[in-house]
Amino acid sequence: MIEKADISVVIPAYNEAPVVGQVVQSILQRGFARVIVVNDGSKDNTAEVARRAGAVVLSHPINRGAGAAAQTGIAYARRRGFTFLVQIDADGQHFPADIEAMAAHMAATGCDIVIGSRWLGRNTGVPATRVAYNRISNWFTNFFCRRRYTDSQSGMRLLNRRAIEKLQLHLDGFGYCSEMIVQAEQQRLQIEEVPIRVAYTEYSMSKGQDLQMGITTAMNLLWKLIFQR
Repeated sequence: MIEKADISVVIPAYNEAPVVGQVVQSILQRGFARVIVVNDGSKDNTAEVARRAGAVVLSHPINRGAGAAAQTGIAYARRRGFTFLVQIDADGQHFPADIEAMAAHMAATGCDIVIGSRWLGRNTGVPATRVAYNRISNWFTNFFCRRRYTDSQSGMRLLNRRAIEKLQLHLDGFGYCSEMIVQAEQQRLQIEEVPIRVAYTEYSMSKGQDLQMGITTAMNLLWKLIFQR
């Protein structure tokens, strides 16, 4: 069994002042005592709102990208000796209660990483553009993997101490989602997926990746995997 007190929650955030406070509070109210917001060079008062809500705030002086924010969160967990690290998105689309199911699955299987998959459950109302983008991204990611993953771009992930120690990500953009999976397989880390719920709103749809960004992400990952190994 994994105790909530042993799970630290990291939230990469860029210009998320309208919602980040609610996200932090929902996690704390669920019983997770440590929340870290990585403020990725926001131009609004994301850092102030997150701090008032009860989070530890780490700030980049400039906007570097979602991958860079994830790297900062993992590095912080590595230095502080955190046992388990969960990353969730700052836009409110994820449900903190699902962290408990992810932790239970990790405890039961002994895996190193649990990815929260939007496509294993019965999520309704997922925009068609997100479905199409994720199918393309999954195909591209799985091409470089031994196993097949249903949600390679999920922003909700649970890492144990072994994964925290071994992962050394380099991509600053959204390509880090795929990079983490490919690198984890190379490091012989065990990856599992569990179904999670998502709540897409007009606000959350304004965030994340569109098709153009997705193509750029794929090209950056391809360059990394082929030419920078």
